[in-house]
Amino acid sequence: MTPNSPALPDVWAGRSAVPDLPSRDERGQRGPAGDISSGDLDLALGTAAWTLNGTAVADVTAVRIVPGDVLALSQPVTVTAIGDSLQSTLAVAGTDTLTGDQALLDALDVAFVLDGPPSWATDNGDGTFEVAPSTAAYPAVDADVTLTFDETTPDQVATSSVVNLSSLTFTLEQHL
Repeated sequence: MTPNSPALPDVWAGRSAVPDLPSRDERGQRGPAGDISSGDLDLALGTAAWTLNGTAVADVTAVRIVPGDVLALSQPVTVTAIGDSLQSTLAVAGTDTLTGDQALLDALDVAFVLDGPPSWATDNGDGTFEVAPSTAAYPAVDADVTLTFDETTPDQVATSSVVNLSSLTFTLEQHL
């Protein structure tokens, strides 16, 4: 070194200016590593059955309802809701988008219920069900949609009318 040169840092003199870092063992081992898995949200539908006032209906398009009638769809559904923090809702969509004669639409009350209901489904009180997360698919349960023709419908209101039910669909949706 020359007299006018600054002193070299300690690291150059064979000593470290940085404190010794602990070894890997002193800092702790790495946490267990491995695979993680994603969940699954699925809705499978079984064979549906229609009834009119409790009597089986072979062809729902041939039904002619009158005030007081209850047309019901019983649809077996298998819900898969696998995920540690999964939150999902089972519902029937399309009740607000039915098309057809307005008088008949106004006279119909559409309701959705799950038989039981099963312990994994909490009725939200609005025609939807909160689904608890699971580790496997739940056993099939009947989902029932009823269309009740208001028995107090007067005179010739909603006679010879048609309503298209094709917009009704079962939905299982995740929400955050």
